[in-house]
Amino acid sequence: MTRFRSWISGLVVACLLCGLSQADEASERPAPVRLAPLRLALLDFEDLAGFQGEWTLAQNVPELLGRYLDGEDVFDVIPRGRVVEAQASSDVANLLGRHRAVAVGRQLEADIVIHGVVETFGMRRTSAGDPNLAGYKSYRSVVGLSEVEVIRVATGQLIGTVEVMRDSTERPLGLDLFGRPRRQDREFRELFTLKFGSERFFELPLGTVTDAAFTDLQRDIATLLGDRPPIDLSSGKAVVLAVDEDEVYLGIGVDDNVEYGDLLPLFGDDPARVDDRIGLVQVREVIGPHLCKAEIVEGSELVEAGSRIGQRISRGETTE
Repeated sequence: MTRFRSWISGLVVACLLCGLSQADEASERPAPVRLAPLRLALLDFEDLAGFQGEWTLAQNVPELLGRYLDGEDVFDVIPRGRVVEAQASSDVANLLGRHRAVAVGRQLEADIVIHGVVETFGMRRTSAGDPNLAGYKSYRSVVGLSEVEVIRVATGQLIGTVEVMRDSTERPLGLDLFGRPRRQDREFRELFTLKFGSERFFELPLGTVTDAAFTDLQRDIATLLGDRPPIDLSSGKAVVLAVDEDEVYLGIGVDDNVEYGDLLPLFGDDPARVDDRIGLVQVREVIGPHLCKAEIVEGSELVEAGSRIGQRISRGETTE
C-alpha cells in the first residue's frame, strides 16, 4: 500500500510539473495580434448632377457610401458629423484638391480619405405628344460617380481611382390619356420631397439603381484596399538589415510590393524553424526598391540583424 501511495504521489507531481511546463511554454508564445480596421473619412463629393429636389448630393452621396463601407469588418468609417466639422476648419480653408483631402484626413486621424465627383444622379423623363390629350413617356434612372479617389493619409499617396455608372429604363414607352397621371409620374414627383437613402427611397426605381451602383463601388474600394499582391520575400536580402532602438531597416521595398502600414512578423534566423515568431514590425517608410524602415511593435529585445521577414498580416487576420 505504501508503494502504491508513493507511485500515485509521484504521478501527481509529474503531472503538475508537466502542466507547469506547458503553462510556461504557452506564456512564452507571442500573443495573437489583429491589425486594427482602417479608419475611413468620406469627404464631400463635387456635385455636377444638379438635382433640383431637397437633396444635397455633395454630402448625401459620401454619407450613403459610408453606410455601405461600414458593413465591412476591416473598415471603421468616421462619423459624417466629424468630417463636416473638419472640412470647415480654418486650417484647410486655403487648400485644394488632394492636399486639402489629406489635411482633413490628418485632423480626423484617418488612415484613408475618399472623395469624388457626382456626374449624374436622378430620373430622366422623356415625353412626346400633348400631355393633356394623349402622349408617350419613359423614365430612366441614372447614377454616375467618377474620379472617386482613394488616398492614404500618412503618405498623401493616391492608392487608386474608381468610378461607377448605372442606368435603367424601368418601363417602356406608355400611353397617357387625357393627362391622367400614371404611377411612374407620381414616383418621379415623390423624389423631390423624399429623404435621400430612406427605406422608401430604395423601394423606388432610382433607389434600386442606386443600390446596384453603391454595391459596385463598395466592392471596388474594398478590392483596392484589400487585394494586394503578396510581398516578394524570395531575395536573400529579405531580412532585418539593422536595428536602431525601436526601429529596424528591412531588405524589402517598393519593388517587393511593400506598402506603408504593412504589419510584418519577424522570425529567428534559422529557416528550419518556421513557427518561432520573435516579433512584429510595422512599415513606416518605404525608402527604395529594396529598403524600408519599420517600427518594432512587439519583441524589441529579440529582434536582431538577420531576423527573417514573414508575409504581411491582412486586416481581419490574426497572427495565430
